[in-house]
Amino acid sequence: MTTVTQLMRGHKPTGPILAERKFKSSGGARASIRVRAPARDSRTGNYRCSVEWVHAGKRELFELWGIDSMQALQLALRAAGDLVNGDEEDLRWVGSDDGYLGFPRTYPEFLPKALLRKLERMIDREIAAHARKSAAERKQSRARAGRSKPVSG
Repeated sequence: MTTVTQLMRGHKPTGPILAERKFKSSGGARASIRVRAPARDSRTGNYRCSVEWVHAGKRELFELWGIDSMQALQLALRAAGDLVNGDEEDLRWVGSDDGYLGFPRTYPEFLPKALLRKLERMIDREIAAHARKSAAERKQSRARAGRSKPVSG
């Protein structure tokens, strides 16, 4: 289940733009996602943070709520990634040729702590295995390059 279908529509941006990422579609159209500064709600004491998704000639504004400004910002970044990743087949991050849109996968906060720790250990193992494999490949490549150097006399 993605966050996109559950986002609350916003009416007024929360504050200045903190971060923006620009994209191009396969047809050359431009798109961008903007995260605005969290703002405290005077009625509840909680914070809301706006995300603007500008694409296909329209501007959509969403708001994410958190207990504090950090949580509101974290939720806004997660939502920005979910919005963008929904169009990942058509979009390219300006400055990146490999198709990665720059939003890593995040996990819901409501998962049990034991499951989150298990997921983190699995990810850490995969990263370590990848790093070992890359180091071994670099070492092999350097060894091959060393053997192929011409001998000067």
